[in-house]
Amino acid sequence: MTGTRRAGVCLIGLAALVYGSSPSAAAPAQTAVFPVELYDTSGEGAKPGQTERLAAATAALAKDLAATGRYRPVDLGPFKTEIEALPERYRCGDCWVAVAEKAGARYAVIAVAHKVSTLVQTLTISVADLETKTYVARAQTQFRGDTEAAYVRAVDFLVKDRLSPP
Repeated sequence: MTGTRRAGVCLIGLAALVYGSSPSAAAPAQTAVFPVELYDTSGEGAKPGQTERLAAATAALAKDLAATGRYRPVDLGPFKTEIEALPERYRCGDCWVAVAEKAGARYAVIAVAHKVSTLVQTLTISVADLETKTYVARAQTQFRGDTEAAYVRAVDFLVKDRLSPP
């Protein structure tokens, strides 16, 4: 093996050792991703397709969080009735903590879309550490349009550009 090739192999091995032991290489944490909620102060009333828009945003949120490699969404299906019985999670204090803990989660993610009008909305995503009982991340953005694509784009932006480490 030539000196240059040997040095290259050593550098690759060193990089694997350093990066393989970094905290980012840890297994993704079990995470309860609660359904995205709507806080509607628009006075416009319910619009057709709103349930589907929120479901699409929730699915995108779980997928995007998993793609960061830091979170592994847990199945909240068995807790559907319990979750639906909760008051609005964005203003109930910690009413959702027991459900997240029962699901075996280390983190819980609460997201709310505040609809001021069809054209003006704000999406807030909060990540809570259930062990320390603190919020460890929060991101917020305004978005335009009351469409599935607008909701999903807002989720994608927040997770990829605001909640993911560089």
